[in-house]
Amino acid sequence: MMMMRSSYSCSLLLMLALMSSVSMAAQGPRLFMVGDDFGWRVPLPNDTAVYSHWASTNRFHIGDSLSFVYDKDSVMEVDKFGFYHCNASDPITAFDNGNSTLDLDRPGLFYFISGSHPHCTSGQRLIVEVMHVHHHHHNQDIASMSPISSTPSASASPLPPIVASAAFLAIAALVSFLTIAHD
Repeated sequence: MMMMRSSYSCSLLLMLALMSSVSMAAQGPRLFMVGDDFGWRVPLPNDTAVYSHWASTNRFHIGDSLSFVYDKDSVMEVDKFGFYHCNASDPITAFDNGNSTLDLDRPGLFYFISGSHPHCTSGQRLIVEVMHVHHHHHNQDIASMSPISSTPSASASPLPPIVASAAFLAIAALVSFLTIAHD
């Protein structure tokens, strides 16, 4: 009887490890809402680093996307000079539709500013560092997690439903098997 419980416990631990690796390996490109609930707007005077803080709590990879949600404003991707000088005269891309999504298609730094000079100088600007493509190996995903926050931002999209369903079915089958084997 003791051997049966030990085997059951070992199987249960193996199942939990499998669940963890399935969810980690399934993580692919994500959509981030810039600023989370704050959105893309002029920061409060006592919180001008809101976008720097937001970016530092997330990890961005090639294939991820940024969603900028704003009202009566704009978002521009600019070069480093444009970022530091709030210069909107030569943007790489520019949007003013209130809901703009930009794909992160290369590693490196991306610079974003509001097209309104007073908004930009008040802190409505963002630097995003993009890592290489999402890896689908458990150990590499762990290494790519943010040291500040071990969980993705609340704005990151959840796992695809097909992955969640497959994981649930695999767990249900294993629990059923273990229950029968235990009896």
